[in-house]
Amino acid sequence: MLKNYFDEVYTAKDGREALDLYYEKKPDVLLLDVTMPKMDGLEVAGAVRKEDAEIPIIMLTAHSEVEKLLRAVPLKLEAYLLKPVNTRLLQNTMLKFIQRIEEKGMMQLKEELFWNAMNESLQYRQEQVKLTIKETLLLQLLCRKPGEYFIRNTLIYHVWHDEMPDASHDKKLTKLASRFNRKIMHETDSATALRENDQIKCQFCKCI
Repeated sequence: MLKNYFDEVYTAKDGREALDLYYEKKPDVLLLDVTMPKMDGLEVAGAVRKEDAEIPIIMLTAHSEVEKLLRAVPLKLEAYLLKPVNTRLLQNTMLKFIQRIEEKGMMQLKEELFWNAMNESLQYRQEQVKLTIKETLLLQLLCRKPGEYFIRNTLIYHVWHDEMPDASHDKKLTKLASRFNRKIMHETDSATALRENDQIKCQFCKCI
């Protein structure tokens, strides 16, 4: 059922394995059971909270274990579900967190123009703008630190990571930025490109 909502679902046979998977995979949501071998769900949640105060944690518990959740107050659990779990309730709970994750990954660049960091796509009026691989790499880097400047070499090494950059890449970057801004102007029917007053900045903004 969970695979209907998430690209990847990782399962663990005990709490220790669950914690190891968390460190390795860095999932977006944790679904834990209070009762697990080696480490119970509350112990796993406590270890995770030392590293991540924001990740949503959902706890499964039996009626007889409700009193144990008093230990969970400092862990900031998003929800706990009683076993046997109501499928519809679990679905609704997961959909709520998926919506929150997606909203968190959205960055507004211009009016009605958004960068979705979750799937690395550009959307205008909820329609996806088709990008080339290099345009995607460029926007990917610029959106990592909104409002900050990037020097040209940083952009070149990121976009042309599979090449040995030389003097020609300086012009390639300018051409890429120019084409990309013309595309944005065309797609958004705008007379202005992405410039310094927008969320993303780079040194070439002043020369296009």
